[in-house]
Amino acid sequence: MTVTIAVAVGANGVIGFDGGMPWPRTGDMRQFKELTWGHPIVMGRATYASIGRPLPGRTSVVLTRQPDFDPGDPAVIVANDLDTALARARELDDEVFLIGGAAVFDEALARDLVDALVVTHVPLSPPGDTFFGPVDPDRWTETDRQRHAGTPDYEIATYVRR
Repeated sequence: MTVTIAVAVGANGVIGFDGGMPWPRTGDMRQFKELTWGHPIVMGRATYASIGRPLPGRTSVVLTRQPDFDPGDPAVIVANDLDTALARARELDDEVFLIGGAAVFDEALARDLVDALVVTHVPLSPPGDTFFGPVDPDRWTETDRQRHAGTPDYEIATYVRR
């Protein structure tokens, strides 16, 4: 199974503010959809709440410590820990995407469960309360970077674990 983090990061490491995106849409949602289409996406409960619904064409696996959490959709898989979430996702496909939030990213990275990163670099430094650390070149090799026009312009870089 390949586990990939897909994340948009501001120049100051910000990935979120008050439960949402800290900047207007950059246009990278098209690339995110193409990247994750047909694959399970694993996210924390707060990330799921910020999206507000399951994303079409992907199975949502929601991580939560709340035993009575009801996602409001029977197609959404609920898991109480990352190992269970990844096991359930693995039953569906051999490629899984972690899409947030910071606690999910932090645990997966700390446990070396991540094979690749797809990072949308947004050249803004907005205020935020959720962060993604810098990509460590001793742990990750950049294999691709594409510039995209948007408001603002942005870059999408792919990194693989060394």
